Amino acid sequence: MSQPWSSVRVAGLALDVPAQLVPSDEAGFEGSAAVLEGADMRLTVDASPFADPLTRYEAKPGFEYWQEAVGSITADFVLFEEEGTRTVAVTIPGRATAVVHQPADADKDVALQILRSIRTDQGESND
Repeated sequence: MSQPWSSVRVAGLALDVPAQLVPSDEAGFEGSAAVLEGADMRLTVDASPFADPLTRYEAKPGFEYWQEAVGSITADFVLFEEEGTRTVAVTIPGRATAVVHQPADADKDVALQILRSIRTDQGESND
């Protein structure tokens, strides 16, 4: 992971992303949501009350679910692969959902590093 990383902010959250991820032409940053693309990856962050709670994916191929602390909050993680695309996502209940889509053969540790870097307004992090 020798690539440069940068920090981005979305609706009171900050997270670290590879520098190749830039705001998407179609969505970019809009209020409580952001879409960044690059390096064969797409990151969507939704910090609205309507963010996906990640509860409807159990039937997806290779589905995995676990919980981890992100900052001082317990977050729900899911991972699955479908049609050559890996989805790695985290939801911080009542706060935000972030989803990384990448090729199934890509390094999932990069997606996990992005999601684990989420910090709240108070600067909390899992680093």
